[in-house]
Amino acid sequence: MKRLFFWITALVVAMFWAMTVQAQEPQDSTESVNKLVALQEVVIKGGLPNTRLKAGAMITRIEGTPLAQSGTLGEMLIKVPGMTGTDEAPEVLGKGSPLIYINGRKMRDASELKRLHSEDIRDVEVINKPGAQYDAQVRAVVRIRTRKQQGDGLSLDFTATNEHDLRYNFERPQVKLGANYRKNGVDVFGSVYYFHQDYRQYSTIEDITRTSKVFRQYGPYTMTWKNDQLTYTAGVNWQLSDDHSLGVRADLTHYLGGTNQVIYDEDVLENDVLIDHLYSHQTSDETKPLGLLTNTYYNGKVGQLGIDFNFDYMTGGTDTDRENVEQSQVADDFVRSKSGTDSRLYATKLVLSYPLWKGTMEAGTELTFAKRHNTYWIDKTTIANTDADIMENNIAAFAEYGCDFGQYGNASVGLRYEHTLYDYDDTQNQDFQHRSMDEWFPTAAYSVSLGKVQAALSYSIKTERPSFFAMNDAVTYISRYTLQAGNSQLLNERLRDLTLNLSYRWLTLTASYERTKNAITQWTYIDTDLPDATLVKHVNLDKPINTLSAYLAVTPRVGIWSLNATAGIEKQDLYLDVTGPSGTYRVYCDKPRYTLNAFNTFTLKHGWQFDINLMYRSCGYSYNFYNDTYNLRLGLVAQKSLLKDRSLTLRCAVLDCLQRNRVNESGDLGYNQFRQCNRFSTHKLFLSLIYRLNATRSKYKGTGAGKEAQARMSS
Repeated sequence: MKRLFFWITALVVAMFWAMTVQAQEPQDSTESVNKLVALQEVVIKGGLPNTRLKAGAMITRIEGTPLAQSGTLGEMLIKVPGMTGTDEAPEVLGKGSPLIYINGRKMRDASELKRLHSEDIRDVEVINKPGAQYDAQVRAVVRIRTRKQQGDGLSLDFTATNEHDLRYNFERPQVKLGANYRKNGVDVFGSVYYFHQDYRQYSTIEDITRTSKVFRQYGPYTMTWKNDQLTYTAGVNWQLSDDHSLGVRADLTHYLGGTNQVIYDEDVLENDVLIDHLYSHQTSDETKPLGLLTNTYYNGKVGQLGIDFNFDYMTGGTDTDRENVEQSQVADDFVRSKSGTDSRLYATKLVLSYPLWKGTMEAGTELTFAKRHNTYWIDKTTIANTDADIMENNIAAFAEYGCDFGQYGNASVGLRYEHTLYDYDDTQNQDFQHRSMDEWFPTAAYSVSLGKVQAALSYSIKTERPSFFAMNDAVTYISRYTLQAGNSQLLNERLRDLTLNLSYRWLTLTASYERTKNAITQWTYIDTDLPDATLVKHVNLDKPINTLSAYLAVTPRVGIWSLNATAGIEKQDLYLDVTGPSGTYRVYCDKPRYTLNAFNTFTLKHGWQFDINLMYRSCGYSYNFYNDTYNLRLGLVAQKSLLKDRSLTLRCAVLDCLQRNRVNESGDLGYNQFRQCNRFSTHKLFLSLIYRLNATRSKYKGTGAGKEAQARMSS
């Protein structure tokens, strides 16, 4: 607490000094004239609401609102109506993680959520019903447009932040330096970003297995993950004319090494009699070759024909050396294992558009070719080694037509076809799997204005493919009592979605019905080779899941106070017939989850801003897992903008003030019941300094291709 008091006192004194100096600075006549000229150019006829519906998408204006002073892009996104999550992993309510585009370019690296600043953003478009041009796995899209800035020349930006954990006393520094030079239609840009990751999780695990005896494990589990990473970005954009632009961008990730430590410290009981105490200390050292992602694009028009072409190439891998030291009353053990992955991806996407009748026809293709090599070795004869090649090729074609009927609204229909070829070949175990799928994904949407109420209704069929990790049959050793494996026989999830959006002034309502077949989850089994161990494996649920959700967003503004609040409910209709030692019984997984987010912003004079942010999530079910406690995050933020052009910003925040960011997950799987109580290292003091010199907007327009395959390869 002494350190916290020192940092807060120092920052407040610095801000007060800066405010005092700024207040004493005289305004020269030139500045007064500039302000008068700017004022004479303004004609106010009534402002647009902060959030409005347009062609079925929710568009939230950021520029000129308190949201523009939210800090990083990630901090801003979770405040946008229709969104939730964390600043490192924003989500669309009821739809999960979205694809994010920045000025038409697909966000390739999650660190961009920290590198881009909210004051550079013009508006955010949340699409909770993506059309046929998007991968069938995409359930939500977020499109971000930055503020338009004029002028050529050199611009620089520098950001230095640090997150100090107030509970566990460790640091997470981050530094970013970027440059952009623009001249005669040529835009050259680059940046260097350093990030020190220090993530910790503290949990308590209880696992009960019931066969002819009751086998119970109980104790603390801690996980610490540390690594250092440098990301280099460079690119060039050439705007030949208003109708033609092309460019190339490369992202190089230099992984400086990482260490992961997992500690189990648990009692083992058989029929309520203590038979063992297991202390397992697992240390993993990871190395990675340079990761490369390149994007080349062309965007233009030939007559009335619009052309948008992208080509992506990605390469990456991970090598892990793992040592597991087990101390037990039964027998001590020392287990060594190694695992490795090597991934390659080629992807291309072409979208053609042409005006037709009262609307626009879009058609195109997307080709993705991905290959991954997995190896796993362990010095334990009861567990098989693996050496597997995984190949997945996806060939897609799509067409979508949108029509404007004037006062009768807008309608669109689309169809996407995907051919997926999947091969799994494990030479160590003579295991070969081949799968070929042909799937069709229709979409339809209609939007109309009913007086002052804007309404949009959409229907779509989507899918969710398992990650490459989930399809890996190799058994991974966790401890002598726990094993983990994927499942190459997993089916794709199939989702049918019906979504209604309504908007009136500063009120927005979103309601959805979703039906999911072949839901992918995890289940536990009794291992035949190690009868005292449970095997955790990925499976498809044999029952469909029907989910209803509704969210109401309000964005009023009164004087210096503005509010962005969302209240919602999500309820799934699911029951499972599970088999245990006493026979088959039914488990109902239908308790709803409630959400309440309230972001209060107070904007004062002289560049001061204060935020009180509250995020609440109740207990409830997600698939067959139940969270039996509420999650509450309270954040307090103070911010001060300095210098005449507000180019220097100091920001101080205390996050998770109440230390109630937690998840207690439990499940009834028949022969096995478990409960895991998780606490996360999110009680932090956040300090940030941002300085920008002649900031300009990048003209890069590449959107990328094969993005869903890229995400699945890294999971």
